[in-house]
Amino acid sequence: MTLPEKVEIVEVSPRDGLQMLPGFVPTADKIRLIEMARAAGFKRIEAVSFVSPKHVPQMADAGEIMQSIGDDPNIAEMALALNRKGYRRAIEASVDWICYVTAATETMSSKNANTTVADGIAMTRECIAEAHERGIRVRASIAVCWVCPYEGRVSKDRVLEIAGEMAEAGVDEIAFNDTVGKATPDDVYELCRSARNLLPNQQFAGHFHDTNFTALANIYAALTAGWRIFDSSAGGLGGCPFSPGASGNVATEKVVWMLENMGIETGIDAEKLKALAAFAKSVEAGAKSAAVVG
Repeated sequence: MTLPEKVEIVEVSPRDGLQMLPGFVPTADKIRLIEMARAAGFKRIEAVSFVSPKHVPQMADAGEIMQSIGDDPNIAEMALALNRKGYRRAIEASVDWICYVTAATETMSSKNANTTVADGIAMTRECIAEAHERGIRVRASIAVCWVCPYEGRVSKDRVLEIAGEMAEAGVDEIAFNDTVGKATPDDVYELCRSARNLLPNQQFAGHFHDTNFTALANIYAALTAGWRIFDSSAGGLGGCPFSPGASGNVATEKVVWMLENMGIETGIDAEKLKALAAFAKSVEAGAKSAAVVG
């Protein structure tokens, strides 16, 4: 087994970490979170999502945030989208990456994006074509790759089928998401290795929730399967508002500690990451307190 010398960590706390908080986080705090992530050494940051503020009010200020943080040529900002309106807003905001989410099961697709899996795939194809015309890269993010909160265990063949369609459409990256944190390392290795064998030239990423405290083990399993890009959230903030039981993303500080102590370079400044995690937790606490007072 050969492990990599270096991996890429994508910091998702500004978007995925904040979206479920009950009290609205001030725009200035969201911008500061992004700036602190930049300072800590992250080269890709999931900054916002362009979704309906009716369903995800925390992201109502996405346009203002993108305008405020500017365009740093050394940092890639990524925005999440769930439909045509969302990805076109992301294109107009001149993001570096669009993370377009589809799902591996019909029920999750309906709950998360109010669409069928087939329509989600078709929309991802449209997003890829339109984004590439503007020089924007696209991640096809597949939700519930191992376990769906509504339909249970997910067929490996179905996930691979969707991944194959995304690769054929020319997507820049495919992310496999353990949306509810119920994947186990053996299942992660099997699916990730199968995807690598099926699509040897495709760039993959892993997004693991720590609901059952297996996220670090699952990252290690994906590493051994040949994957080199992983999402994480400072302070362990986050979860999916349309997925019961998705309690939180794996904490960035835990991922970086594990990898660096394994001799795998992340490029992240440990002290600045510590400050980022502390600030993320303070933002979380403030939002919860505001919701109680309100």
